[in-house]
This record gives sequence, structure tokens and C-alpha cells, in this order.
Amino acid sequence: MEQFRAGRHELLSTPFDVIERQIRAELDELLGGAGFNAAEDIEAIIVNRWAHGYAYTRNFHSLFDQDYEDPNDPRYPHVHARKPFGQISIANSDAGANAMVEEAIEQAHRAVNELRNTE
Repeated sequence: MEQFRAGRHELLSTPFDVIERQIRAELDELLGGAGFNAAEDIEAIIVNRWAHGYAYTRNFHSLFDQDYEDPNDPRYPHVHARKPFGQISIANSDAGANAMVEEAIEQAHRAVNELRNTE
């Protein structure tokens, strides 16, 4: 429990610019050898300072946003955000705008197939 509290305190007390620098540095270290450059390849970073993560459905906050028939319409932010970059493909529940484990599995399947189709 103490570790949870310490982690939550760190998340809530760390300034956004520090979190952003850490994310960029970690991605550069992890993916730089494959040609990734955070300064050029990251368009935006979103940090949700919740003590837990949660992926909202595509139209959860859509009071002013258009709702499209196709859940994979490229105008949705989650669809745009999961676009492959070279040999990097994004797979998680956020990529499908659905917090359920089934969505994470579906997104993993999609991402693997995207990579197979680029070979």
C-alpha cells in the first residue's frame, strides 16, 4: 500500500514538462535504434493524472464532437493515434477507445497484422 501511495504522490506532484521529457527520453532510448526520434515523431503527449488508467469509449466526451458510423473512422483521435510508424504499431485498449480486455486483444491482433502487411 505504501508503494501505491508513493507512486500516486509522484504522479500527482511531478510537473507535466518533467513527465513529457521522461517519456520522450524513454521512447528515444527504447526505439531510437529503429529510427525513432521523439523530437520529430511525437505530435502530442497526453498525461492523465489518475491513480489508475481508463480508456473511454469513442463517444464518451462527444458533446461537441461528431460521432461517425465506422468505429475505425480515421477522424477519431484514437484511430489517428494508432497509426503505425515504420515497424512500430500501437496496441492497447486506448487504441480501440474501449477499456475492456477484449479490445486490447483485438488491437494487438490488428497491430500484428499491420506489421505483417508492411513486410
